[in-house]
Amino acid sequence: MADWRGWGAWLVLCLGMTGCDGDDAPPPVASCETTGTCEPAPGAPPDAGTPDAGVPDAGTPDGGGAPDGGGAPGEGDGGSVPPEDGGTAPQPGTPGKTLWLNHERQPLHDLAASVGTTQDGSSLYTASIQGSASSFGRAEGEASHFELRRYTPQGGLRWTRSFALRSSDPESPMDVSGTLAMSVSTTGWLYLMTDVRHGVVSMDTPSSPLSGLALSRFNPEGRGEWSLPLGTLNETGMALVASRDDGAYVSVRASHPYSEALRCSPMENALYRISAAGTVVWRQRVSEPECGNFRAEAVSLTTLPDGGVALGGSFFGTVRTAKGTFTAQVESPFLARFSADGQMTWFNAFPSANGRVTSIGASAKGTLVAAGVMESGELQWGSQTLRDTRSFLLVAEATGTPRWVKSLGRSEKVVLAVEPAGRVVVSGLSRDYPHPESGASDPAQNPQLFARRFNLEGRELWNRFFLRAGGPPTLFSEQVMSAVPSGEGNGDTLLFGHFSHLEDFGTGNLFPESTDTFLLKLGPGDAF
Repeated sequence: MADWRGWGAWLVLCLGMTGCDGDDAPPPVASCETTGTCEPAPGAPPDAGTPDAGVPDAGTPDGGGAPDGGGAPGEGDGGSVPPEDGGTAPQPGTPGKTLWLNHERQPLHDLAASVGTTQDGSSLYTASIQGSASSFGRAEGEASHFELRRYTPQGGLRWTRSFALRSSDPESPMDVSGTLAMSVSTTGWLYLMTDVRHGVVSMDTPSSPLSGLALSRFNPEGRGEWSLPLGTLNETGMALVASRDDGAYVSVRASHPYSEALRCSPMENALYRISAAGTVVWRQRVSEPECGNFRAEAVSLTTLPDGGVALGGSFFGTVRTAKGTFTAQVESPFLARFSADGQMTWFNAFPSANGRVTSIGASAKGTLVAAGVMESGELQWGSQTLRDTRSFLLVAEATGTPRWVKSLGRSEKVVLAVEPAGRVVVSGLSRDYPHPESGASDPAQNPQLFARRFNLEGRELWNRFFLRAGGPPTLFSEQVMSAVPSGEGNGDTLLFGHFSHLEDFGTGNLFPESTDTFLLKLGPGDAF
């Protein structure tokens, strides 16, 4: 019976997707959970070494295994049958339980920015925007401030640091605005990227107050050490990640001054590597300066075991990189990698897809996981092709070689958390709504917050929905902004976001005051 379910699941999945090669049955490739070669058993440390040539650390390289995340032949997929749109019904296994929840209730808009943990999971930190005049992801007005918080692994608040925004024009206090991002190094150093316009913010460092784009470093107790203003050009911060040597990588979009010869203001995407002491180690272009708003934009970064960094985002028009020239008629996704010394080692473009990579992460062996969204077109990855997909999840070897790609159904604004051992939690908004009863549907197609857990073969382990009541079907304030493993090595995951309507995160209904932040810890379920 188990054999029949495995073959049946493969058949349904293949018929429901594009890119299945021929009508033959899939090759009998054993799963990582059967062989024990892909991920360590619970309690065992992950293999942090580099994969041997041709031997990936988990899952099946491109061209092998069952398509779209089904189990291998002879292995049941848990009895779920994905609907034709690519969504999946909840798995029969226990989904990730909400272990605890913190809800920050304030009268103005409060917006989540980032969550991070130390390597041992002993402390976790959040960065948020508090008291904004709007709910569109920016601090706006002098009533707003950036906020940094430290919590215990059980969700207890250790301390709070606030950094107020001040307008540069006393007669226009609402003109000041800013964005915020945070990343935590494995040893607990905190990096805050701030981008303040029409005003300043004081970060309690020797270089404060700060205006424009800047990077600041704080010790684990929240005391500022230094701030580094960035942007010899007009630069906007796009993404931040702490590096392996307690420094940081920063992605920026840069605008050059107007050129009479070119009759435009060329734009470029650049990557900074910043040392632990607050100096620029190098600045390298991801794409060369182009006119017509042609550019690449790396909006997500992840560090790799060798000290390098991987980038995910989108590109517009024609972009020139160290690995070639790429052209897209619409905004299209890309992935790239830089070595620790600033050399681009590969660049993978998806010019046939209209969309972007929104979040990336890496396992302890350097296997790269990326999630993104699509508006139209098709995404080709190795021998697989996705068409008419709202969002996707893909895996690449550390060399950039394709492994597999799968549809995430009708979901959007997706972010992911990748554990060192390789399992992945994807979170965002979904319109599939296969919960709480099998076959249930929401006639209004309202998006619901969700979290889904996969192994590195693409097999879904569980699917969790956080049900919302009220609000329009197109939302700007319901979002998981950041997700990370808890760092404790037990499969727990932290989700940090904001919401503006009645929501149940697993602890009963919550009523926000306006747009409120939430921080919750999910257990791994019974699949860890």
